[in-house]
Amino acid sequence: MSTTSMIIIGVILVLAIGGAFALYQYQKKNLEKLFTQVYETSKQVPKQKKNSFQLLMFKEAMSASLKKSKKAPSSNPLNNPKYIEIQMMHMSRILKDTSSVKDKKVKRALRLLKDYQAWETAQNAKNKQASQSKSSSKPQKNN
Repeated sequence: MSTTSMIIIGVILVLAIGGAFALYQYQKKNLEKLFTQVYETSKQVPKQKKNSFQLLMFKEAMSASLKKSKKAPSSNPLNNPKYIEIQMMHMSRILKDTSSVKDKKVKRALRLLKDYQAWETAQNAKNKQASQSKSSSKPQKNN
């Protein structure tokens, strides 16, 4: 092989590695954004329904497509409380027996839920540590 072909192969390899790294960073940023959004919205849900709601959110995020984004916001089924309640019951059934799940989107949503729970634990630990360091660094006044 000549040196020009080696240089071309090297450049292509560097571009491929750079593209893969950029894609990884993009996906990581979007996943972080999704987790933050779910974290904020799940604060409004009662604790007993929290996991079902989070699974529903991840399932809806997995099934989001261009067709859905072009629909009018008023036709969004997430605005319908009856739809939400039925889906929450379905999600709680899925959470009770995850081995019977056959749908690809639900399996991916379950994986996302598991990753989210690990992220939430780390986030809570980081927030707790930050609040402890703030309280210990404040000078205390003695009268």
